[in-house]
Amino acid sequence: MTFRLACGDVLPGCPASFENDDRSALLGDVASHAGEAHGLTEITPEVLAAVEAGIERTSA
Repeated sequence: MTFRLACGDVLPGCPASFENDDRSALLGDVASHAGEAHGLTEITPEVLAAVEAGIERTSA
């Protein structure tokens, strides 16, 4: 299974996208991007919920 997230689905206008077979690694990549590109130093429950809602799961 592959997990995918388009950052623009959470923060409109951002062209970044992420893909990983490991969900935890995907979330780590997204958290790093959120800090570097968007200045988010804390992942609030609301941000996490939006990220979770945007993750697509596909069969590899």
